Amino acid sequence: MKKTLLLFSLFSTVLYFSQKPIFVKAKVTAINVYRNSAELQNLVNISLPSGVSEVIITNISDDIVEKSIQIDTNNKNISILSAQYSDSFPSKYADHLNPAEKKVKDSISILENIITKINIERQTNEKTLELLDKNQALLVGSNTSSVAQLMQLTDYYKTKRSEISIAQLDINKKYAEAVLRLDNFKKRLKANAVSEETYSDGVFVLKIMSNGAVNAKMNLGYLAKNVSWEPFYEIKGSKLTEPLDITFKAKITQDTGLDWKGVKLSLINGQSSRNNNAPVMKPWFLNSFKNEERPSSVRKKDTISAEKQIEEVVMIGYGFKIIENQLNISFDVDIPYDIMSNDEGHFINLKQIKIPAEYKYVTVPRQTTNAYLMARIKDFSKYNLISGPASVIFENMYVGETRINPDQTQDLLNITLGDDKRISVRKEIINDKAGEKFFSSYQEKTFSYDLIVRNNKKETINIEVKDLIPISKDESVKVELIQSDHAEFDKEKGFLIWDVKISPSETRKFRVSYKVRFPKDYSIDNLN
Repeated sequence: MKKTLLLFSLFSTVLYFSQKPIFVKAKVTAINVYRNSAELQNLVNISLPSGVSEVIITNISDDIVEKSIQIDTNNKNISILSAQYSDSFPSKYADHLNPAEKKVKDSISILENIITKINIERQTNEKTLELLDKNQALLVGSNTSSVAQLMQLTDYYKTKRSEISIAQLDINKKYAEAVLRLDNFKKRLKANAVSEETYSDGVFVLKIMSNGAVNAKMNLGYLAKNVSWEPFYEIKGSKLTEPLDITFKAKITQDTGLDWKGVKLSLINGQSSRNNNAPVMKPWFLNSFKNEERPSSVRKKDTISAEKQIEEVVMIGYGFKIIENQLNISFDVDIPYDIMSNDEGHFINLKQIKIPAEYKYVTVPRQTTNAYLMARIKDFSKYNLISGPASVIFENMYVGETRINPDQTQDLLNITLGDDKRISVRKEIINDKAGEKFFSSYQEKTFSYDLIVRNNKKETINIEVKDLIPISKDESVKVELIQSDHAEFDKEKGFLIWDVKISPSETRKFRVSYKVRFPKDYSIDNLN
């Protein structure tokens, strides 16, 4: 009885190891694209016999993050005994990865071998003909040659040369046909490489136990590197009375070794690998020392270490709000897309929205003579905008690039749409209202100038004219605003703002005058 059991065990073992691996290709169905990587979700259909099987799952990215592998069978009749990723699977199984491509490569190899042999035969015949021609010339010119010998040599030469020349024609024909076929197979291989998905060398090697013969489905997911996406906007405006037409786009770049064809994309405004440790509060010790002392290197090092620990905490929470879960915000793309593994940017349209905006021109004559058209958006958080560059097209003209930055604490989101050359701005110094005065213990300087804005447009404009006067941190230096033509004045910052309407062809002047008083033994180098 024991011998029978032993023989059965040996037979089962031999049978198992003699079974060929089961090859199956993973089908990428959906991809969650993070800012720095992507989660590839795959579907695997497989037919398993009863017992233990070795399953080779192909079409796996070379840039996989192995710790992220997740396999879900949802089948109680099968159990996964082991799973291992490999990017250097034995070449004897490589035929299963792409059988059609292998046939073409085999044909190319056979034809290259045939062409080599034909070429050798061609060269041999050519050398033989050269040898015949040289020997004939030598023998014909020899004094010892008789008429009979010459006739015999002529007949031999004629017969042999004709035989070799005819054979050479046939060989050349075979050579040309083989070269043509080889060229066609190489073109087919190139066409297949363009039309078919890029194949990577990565595979999963699984050991699976099945209670019986079953057709099973497995969901396979893992993270892959060399993937990124960036937001990009296209802003269009036609009139100052109409809302902005904003198209939100995404630039996706991937070089995972796999072409994504017809997959559902979900763009996540976050990192796949974050610091998952919550910050821990530590006592805050002051590093106090006398002025003549220097802080020790140990204290300095501790301070830097504490700062680095705080900086490592990455906060994520702004961005598109299409699908929002506990940790991330994602934007699902309804249309399946093809994204090739070529490390090139692929642009896709995500969403197009019309956003009401208040339009206003802004100019700062102290810094520039340009007037910029600004779009101000209220309650911008409800539009789920995220920070990114934008191209601006206004009145059917490309006016430049700007940036949308909703990650702010202000109530209004300001978007610069470009400068308008039809609004003239300049600054004129009023010399008779400016000057210097010297007193016994102090001196006083007065500055006066006009800010001039002309509207050369055909419609009335709303414009903010901004300026500033200096402010002093020294109690001995006094700054006094003399004239501002009813500007809104921020005394703490020294800002002057005129919010006005200017009619077509109208010119407005805004006078600014201020004086600075300071001790005679003081010098101020940045008054102008």
